[in-house]
Amino acid sequence: MGRFLCSLVTVMVLITNIAFADDFVKNEEFFNAVKNYITKNYAGEITDDELYDAAIKGMFEKLDKHSMYMDKETKESFSQSVSGKMFGIGALINAKDGKLKIVEPIEDSPAQKAGLMPGDIIVAIEDERLGEIKDIREVIDKIKGEKGTNVNLTISRSGKEFKVDIKRDEIKIKSVKYRVIEGDIGYIKISQFTTDVADEVQVAVDKLREQGIKKAVLDLRGNPGGSLSAVVEVSKHFVPKGKVVIVRDAKDKVINHYSKGEVAFDKLTVLVDENSASASELLSGAIQDTKSGTLIGKTTYGKGTVQTVLPLKNGEGIKLTIAKYYLPSDRSIDGTGVTPDIDCDRFDIDVDKLMELNKEMKLSKGDAGLEVLAVQERLGAMGYDINDPKGIYQDSTFKAVEKFQADNGLYGYGVADVTTLNKINEEFVKFMTSDKMDKQLKKSIEILNK
Repeated sequence: MGRFLCSLVTVMVLITNIAFADDFVKNEEFFNAVKNYITKNYAGEITDDELYDAAIKGMFEKLDKHSMYMDKETKESFSQSVSGKMFGIGALINAKDGKLKIVEPIEDSPAQKAGLMPGDIIVAIEDERLGEIKDIREVIDKIKGEKGTNVNLTISRSGKEFKVDIKRDEIKIKSVKYRVIEGDIGYIKISQFTTDVADEVQVAVDKLREQGIKKAVLDLRGNPGGSLSAVVEVSKHFVPKGKVVIVRDAKDKVINHYSKGEVAFDKLTVLVDENSASASELLSGAIQDTKSGTLIGKTTYGKGTVQTVLPLKNGEGIKLTIAKYYLPSDRSIDGTGVTPDIDCDRFDIDVDKLMELNKEMKLSKGDAGLEVLAVQERLGAMGYDINDPKGIYQDSTFKAVEKFQADNGLYGYGVADVTTLNKINEEFVKFMTSDKMDKQLKKSIEILNK
């Protein structure tokens, strides 16, 4: 007992002496004195490692939101996202205005099959309300999980909430997709700037040029960014030879990065939205600055800072903001984003005004209500002829459901059963993200054909 009191008094005296000294500073000596006081006197269980972890994380909380101390799990998750391979529901997710939003479901992913749509807000995971999002990676880690396991999400859409169970799967993000549209226009979508994106873009460019394509759409919507070296390498296909990005570090040291200027197309449009961030903003901004293409869509996210990841031997890591990006014109995008040359909404239909589709019902002729209206809205948008009064299941709604069932390999009997409703939901999500409903893509085609 005497030894304990002596130790306690020594630590308290040390803290007191430091705290009330005229030249008092919060330095290593003070930190160690506080740590020792906690470990010797805390009436709970705590280790030195846990205290050091908490202290380091506390330091990062005073920095910008892109700097973080990553434990092993977070570091592994980050590495998977950079490589483009992960396990989860298959949706690009972003935190904006304190809310967790679906940017875009990945094609053929569990998220798309479950009917999640761009703009959906995740308000709860396994019935745990999220509140204001401060650490997006911590939340995303709760959505991820082993292949074959389920996660229950509460989704808010148009101010209404509903729950959805999604079975997790291995998600391999293909960074680049390309095709020919309208007969003579190339379309290249870059989902994110992963480590292998430059090779994938090169393949896309080569294949399109082999077909004689001279004008193209570059789709950067929902692209959260990625590797600086990757976007600089990719820029050669779209930005004339010269400066593509300027990097200024904390000591005002300037490093210029240049495009090799192997421009692939004579005419170019670029699609961007509020979820185009970081590297995708650099590329779209450089294209705008050099007047090598027309930007169409919505003002981008506004992330103009550079992070470096310092891997630690124990599997953890430090991600730290070390510099800021500037476009070739020397303008900053941080906090402001890139404003498109042509402001344009994405969808022909206002998704926020759609009625919620209850997929657990059975609707048939004679039924009425908002559930019927939800079916009518989706089938009508997809081109099925419905002239019944809104919300009333009569002859034309019956025939539209019957035709939809026949078109999708279902038993065609005109009753919107659970299987049919789930298929309507799935096909409508695909339809909404198709070329037919894409106003921004339509505007791009219009510009390129002038």
